Amino acid sequence: MLKNKVFKYKKTLLAGVVFALSCLSSGLLLSSCGSTDKIPVVEEETVEDFTVRNLSNGIPVVFKQNRGSKIVVLRLIFEGGCSSLDKSVSGIENLTLDLALQGSADYSYEKIQQLEYEKSFSLSAESGKDYSTAGFICIQRDLAEVFDIFAGCMISPTFSEEEFKRRMTEEADSISRKKADPSGALGIAMTKTVFKDHPYATTASITEDSYKNINMNLVRGLHQSLMNALRIKIVVVGNFSNSLIDDFTGELESRFGGISRKAFSLPKIPKISVGQETVKVANEQAGDTGYIAGIFECPSKDSDDYIPFAIASMYIDDLFFSQVREQAGAVYSINTGVIGGKEMAGVISVYRASAKNQLKSLICGAISSFDASLVEKKLDQYKNKYISMIFNASQTASGLAANVVSSMEYFGSESAYMHRAEKIRMVDAQQVVAAYKKYFEPLATENAACWIVVDSEKNLKEYDF
Repeated sequence: MLKNKVFKYKKTLLAGVVFALSCLSSGLLLSSCGSTDKIPVVEEETVEDFTVRNLSNGIPVVFKQNRGSKIVVLRLIFEGGCSSLDKSVSGIENLTLDLALQGSADYSYEKIQQLEYEKSFSLSAESGKDYSTAGFICIQRDLAEVFDIFAGCMISPTFSEEEFKRRMTEEADSISRKKADPSGALGIAMTKTVFKDHPYATTASITEDSYKNINMNLVRGLHQSLMNALRIKIVVVGNFSNSLIDDFTGELESRFGGISRKAFSLPKIPKISVGQETVKVANEQAGDTGYIAGIFECPSKDSDDYIPFAIASMYIDDLFFSQVREQAGAVYSINTGVIGGKEMAGVISVYRASAKNQLKSLICGAISSFDASLVEKKLDQYKNKYISMIFNASQTASGLAANVVSSMEYFGSESAYMHRAEKIRMVDAQQVVAAYKKYFEPLATENAACWIVVDSEKNLKEYDF
């Protein structure tokens, strides 16, 4: 246990700070925790934007410099994610990581909650299709204590039977709500249809089918599987000196350097095959409005087509808004997006459709109205919008950590996100038009999409999909 040790920080790094900002997806608001008039001047020191170290067992540690910040974010990355598990135990990885953070031999769940409130830090975990994460965000001065709490939870969690039963009761209620809610029913139908016989059929959430298969023994077993040096990477974001990087690497070594290396192979993720069927799901909670998804083929994240495709989708969204929503008044909202991870599928999402028997023709008409001769006119506007979306995420320490993690997992480099803007600026109108013709035009001319429609039973037959 680290107790009051502060990793031999220089005195210039031990001051309290005053700050207030939203952080983490949970929306935790960090409160005022000190006085700025006691902060000594920190001597300037040259520290690289990225510093990479390796623990003795091979676990890589990436430090991302966030100059001027008083916040530290740490993310433990577990390779494989949901896709490394069978769909019969969907949701178990997210449950395992959540339960692990509920207590350890040194810190009870109640004690962790108390300290989270007093010190304004937060522990969190999230399971994804290709990788999962667990970590924390805290004030830099509290790094020693928060790291001690987190490491204890990850290495030797309590795994309370009582907490497991409570969570499973909550999951049962969540499953019932999803089935009853039309948006939830659409999501369930999409997963079963699009990811049928695909590794992504295993979801981050517990499903109606997997609920009965999950027990505490499986949770403990999965935890042991996750504690594998071959599966783990670490990302730390903060305002560090070189000496602090050295000291904290030592602390990481003392807690995680002893994790053994066990055989593990990443699951092979095949391309998502999109059919052309129409699936209709009755849901009485939909009332007289429909919830629809059109699934179609799209490029993977690392494809040269991806950025032109993303920009082309902005043109399509504008056409959908002006023609399907505003002129026809056929839907409450309609837009394009993607689902998946390393491999993806495109999605046309329709929320609360009122015009049913002409909806498909309206959507196809909007896609067909794409005017290649006008692409150049708005290209810079859309490029700037795309770049803003990427870098807005880096305005918080947790968002910066997410960018680094995503870059590592999907582009093979912790700094890949920093070069995204340059790649966006290099896209020309010809590439955008080519992406439209390859991915969007077939939706209107060749019926190259799988349509999933959720509405009340009496309305389903009215749709022209």
